[in-house]
Amino acid sequence: MPRPTHLFSAAQKSAVEDAIFDAEQKTGAEIVVVVAARSGGYRRIADVFALSVAVAVLFVVMWVFGDTSGKWVVPTRTHLHPGLIVGVLVATFAVTAAIADMSPALVRRVAGHATLKRHVRRSGPSYFQQLRVRGTQDHVGVLIYISLFERMVMIVPDDAAAEMVDSGELESVRETIRRGIRERRIPEALERAIGEAGEILSRKLPAPKKNMDELPNELHLIDF
Repeated sequence: MPRPTHLFSAAQKSAVEDAIFDAEQKTGAEIVVVVAARSGGYRRIADVFALSVAVAVLFVVMWVFGDTSGKWVVPTRTHLHPGLIVGVLVATFAVTAAIADMSPALVRRVAGHATLKRHVRRSGPSYFQQLRVRGTQDHVGVLIYISLFERMVMIVPDDAAAEMVDSGELESVRETIRRGIRERRIPEALERAIGEAGEILSRKLPAPKKNMDELPNELHLIDF
């Protein structure tokens, strides 16, 4: 999975930040955008999966070369040298772990949707606090949080924004970004999604006469 800082050229990052500025000219809301590489650590899940595969392969090898002449289906004795048994276990674990490292889709499948969603739901509000999205005078900050590994998008509005804009109204914004992730056109999709968010927010939170820019229009790229 490419790092977010590698996904955006300087021109693309600037274009997204310009899109944030343009969107905020139409609405009293303040938009903050975060693109994170991942929301959780999945090393343990990958290791458990690799170990499970290694044990399964070892069982098959021992069954093929084992002594099953007794009543038990599971071999109680084997003709393999102990060193070879350990070698099969270690080699299978190493190969499977390497495959898991190179295949985010495999780890996502093993982790399960519920685990991925739980990590994203924890990280989104965390960045909401870290970046002081709640710091606007009228509590109209809106965080757009994109987690690339999980392929999920979370929109976290502050209190006043949440009261004015229903979560379902922003579903098209989430879907535009998700489609960009699937098509590997994240910078372009994000620029469009921010424009959509500005239009939706402007209908419920129109720009006041004195529309102050309270939060930086920076695109936050998190590589770890």
